[in-house]
Amino acid sequence: MVRECNACGKSSNLKRCSGCHKVWYCSVTCQKSHWVPHIFACKPRRPITTADHLALAVRNNLLPQDVQTCEDYGFERAFTVENRSNLLGLYIGLMSSGLIGIPPKTINDWRVRGVLVEEIKAAYYKIPAEFRGEYFPWFLQNQYILNPSAADSQSSDKGDAMVLHAWRFTGGAETDSPADIRARINSMPQDRQTCHLFYTILLSKWHPAPFDDLWIPFGFCSCTCEEEEMYLGGRYQVLITKCTFDEFCDAFSSARILDLFRKNGINVDVRYLADVLQNHDMHKSVWDLKQFAIQTNEQNPEGRMVNSVACDYGFMNCRKDAEVQALKKVYRTFFERHDADPLMLHDAAIRGKIFEYLGSLMKLNRKYERLMKNPYPLPVLE
Repeated sequence: MVRECNACGKSSNLKRCSGCHKVWYCSVTCQKSHWVPHIFACKPRRPITTADHLALAVRNNLLPQDVQTCEDYGFERAFTVENRSNLLGLYIGLMSSGLIGIPPKTINDWRVRGVLVEEIKAAYYKIPAEFRGEYFPWFLQNQYILNPSAADSQSSDKGDAMVLHAWRFTGGAETDSPADIRARINSMPQDRQTCHLFYTILLSKWHPAPFDDLWIPFGFCSCTCEEEEMYLGGRYQVLITKCTFDEFCDAFSSARILDLFRKNGINVDVRYLADVLQNHDMHKSVWDLKQFAIQTNEQNPEGRMVNSVACDYGFMNCRKDAEVQALKKVYRTFFERHDADPLMLHDAAIRGKIFEYLGSLMKLNRKYERLMKNPYPLPVLE
């Protein structure tokens, strides 16, 4: 078997890699030049870092594919193809140019110490301006990509950074200030404002909670547990990378979000989601009941509830706060059951049979018969 240098292909003066014992090199120079790709197949003395993945992307002149690398080095926040290409160019100049040539180990150290932006600028400033290329001036205008929490000169707090993040993702100009962005968002139609706020939450890796106004309109109330809400949030996070903001807003306004999921090949397995999303303006009152029932007193200290909940589910019958809390606890217990069917409860409400329905599922004190009375069924007009 004829052995060859794994870097240059020569077959003389070969020495085997002492890490993996599987490949050969003719010189230390060849071994060092091939270390960037070889580290992933070898047994390095140190852990492989996202800077190693970045170095491999730089070597291949390709955008990194590793998810954590994209997060650590700004590609996830460089929303356009042009910006991602510019960011890769910046790293190519930083890591592989003969004028700078920073190794992955140093890049990783900068990131861990939280000085990546400052050190990149220092490295480029050490070389003459005429050799810095076009990517460094671009970087000076887009430092938020590597320091989203505070470095953006336009962002004074985390809330501004989140708004900027969503604004740029949805196609807004990168030069717009937070104040300008908020003013323009406030001038949007209400549905578009709602969708923009939803994007802000999704892009921050969150999802609406029961105390959020967006919990019902985007269907999170249909989930049976927190894990399912996280799953649905993940589905939405995939969707917004596949459709335009205009497409999403149109789908939301016309109650066609499920069609948009299907159009983009995204399966969403949440049992009652279709019922909620079929009309976000005129959803069934049972979803408002669920939101009220599972909220803690800290989340809703004033005990606010929509009128339809008070009327449809008996809270109008409560004579004191203790009765409100007792009735709320019964409904919360229902929604926490693994076999809870909100649509069956809604059907029982419009038939005026809440006590009978819930009594078939759990043991109820007779006092709830009075509390659960409502005006239904409505009399038939002749």
